[in-house]
Amino acid sequence: MRKRKIKSLKVFKKKALWLILLALLLIIWFVVMWGKFFDAHSKLVPSEGGIYTESIIGKIQNLNPLSKEKSTFDQGVQSLIFAGLLKYNPVTAKIEDGLGELRIGEDGKTYEVILKDSARFSDGKKVTMQDVLFTFEKVIQNPHFGNENLNKAFEYVTIDVVDDKTVQFVLPEQNVFFLSMLTTPILPHYHFKKVLINEVIDSSYPYNQKPIGAGPYRLKNIILDRGGRYRVFLERNPYYYGDLPLIPQIVLYLYPDIEKLKADEVESTILSQISSFHIQDLQDRLNNEYIEKNYLLPRYLSLHFNLDRPFTKFPKFRKALSYGVNKDQILNKEKGWQRIDSPFFFEGIETGYQVNDFKEARNILRDSGFPYSKAEDIRTLGKGGERVVLNAITATAPASYSRMLQSITKTWEDELDIEINISVLEEQEFQVALEERSYDVILFGSDFSQNFDSLSAWHSSQTGRLNLSNLTRDDIDFLVSEIRFSGAQSDFFQLSQKLDELIPAVMMATPQYTLLVSKDLKGFDEAFGKIRKYSDRFSNISKWHFFEKENWDLENQNKYGTFFRWIFQKKKDTNQIDESKPENSQESEIGA
Repeated sequence: MRKRKIKSLKVFKKKALWLILLALLLIIWFVVMWGKFFDAHSKLVPSEGGIYTESIIGKIQNLNPLSKEKSTFDQGVQSLIFAGLLKYNPVTAKIEDGLGELRIGEDGKTYEVILKDSARFSDGKKVTMQDVLFTFEKVIQNPHFGNENLNKAFEYVTIDVVDDKTVQFVLPEQNVFFLSMLTTPILPHYHFKKVLINEVIDSSYPYNQKPIGAGPYRLKNIILDRGGRYRVFLERNPYYYGDLPLIPQIVLYLYPDIEKLKADEVESTILSQISSFHIQDLQDRLNNEYIEKNYLLPRYLSLHFNLDRPFTKFPKFRKALSYGVNKDQILNKEKGWQRIDSPFFFEGIETGYQVNDFKEARNILRDSGFPYSKAEDIRTLGKGGERVVLNAITATAPASYSRMLQSITKTWEDELDIEINISVLEEQEFQVALEERSYDVILFGSDFSQNFDSLSAWHSSQTGRLNLSNLTRDDIDFLVSEIRFSGAQSDFFQLSQKLDELIPAVMMATPQYTLLVSKDLKGFDEAFGKIRKYSDRFSNISKWHFFEKENWDLENQNKYGTFFRWIFQKKKDTNQIDESKPENSQESEIGA
């Protein structure tokens, strides 16, 4: 009996051992096949880690985003630290939800924004209606607020609180461009208790030295090194309402000039604000480890005719002058510019091509009452009339402006026999001449990177301000109103055609900008998009990354169910006869 028990125990142990061995084999098989299944159903996805660095030429002016006086560098830091109710997405080129969710009323004049529960400042405190009202009502709409552009944008806007999470902005009339104003960063009201309005944007005010916002990063420290270089340290904001950035830290190196940057040993992820003259030099030094990223902004250089002056008020005279501008010849001598023929080039609208034809220009002048007087060697207004003399102005900076204007006016003198008095003015003198409109022709750069509404340059309400040509026409004003009402491309096109006919200005060129981007940085190009201002490059920084890892490529599929279907499919594929081969495969192979 005992022997039988011992024998049974031995048999049981042997069976158990085989079962364990079989289980181990099954586990090993499962692990191996699961690994193969993962390889077949995985993809590389961004992974977090690393430090983003950028070398920039510029200066720190004011880190408060509502300040009028701010440098390009300031704007970049502000876009990382702050967030608005809405945000501009360069990839879609549209205004999208930010700290709040947008609802537009049926009347097209009411914009309702509901604050998200996830909207928090980088110190962990919730963004509240008090912060929204403080930013727009207490500061921006204050008649003593120092930023005139922001103040004017909200001058006739009624702000109503619907409930503790909802605010309404009611416009006096429809304006599709108003949405861009709601991207204005929100300030935390509790940092400005008992503060005078002029202190809010004072660069020396404590808050503006180390600001707190609701953006993807928060300011950690600013260090001034010897030689004038700043190091600005930022860290990921753990309370950010959107997707947390994959890069936890940022270090920005700020240099006063190109020579200081070139002398430094730092090799940054991105080199920015570098002129085209130094790009190749830096590329050679860095062993071409960088990719050049070229981009344009809604900025343009234009030659405006003052329509209130004795000669430039005549359309035919302006047409002749425009025929006397050889854009390509001028721009070939100046690096870093791209020719344009429409003020709406950034919207993809080009309706006319400015022609250069000196002979035709002379014919137009002669036939429209501006004959050439051989006796005086100049053109006159009518036979024996007033001598045609034009006053042309531009600013001293940048130097390319004066070079271009001299080239244009010399051609007018040589080819069209028109006398030109050129004035290249320092900033203060230039501003006075601009305000007084004491010019016939002005070469000037316009920047609409902060303002989506570039139409003001042609509206009669902006005569003496943004309307450099003093263009006052009801049909132009009507088209501007129509575009603001609907944003229709057809109206944009029609306005562009009208301006081509009237020639209040000759569009010259838009600046070309270049970044040097390290090949190690991934996700940059697809997140860059159509930026409107340089700081927009950070709009999708959450997608930037240095590292990648394998992850499942199964969307809305059960892993285990898919795994067994995959196993049986493999088995079926293995057992399936390849009908494309003859039955005697050995003979086929030998024959082949």
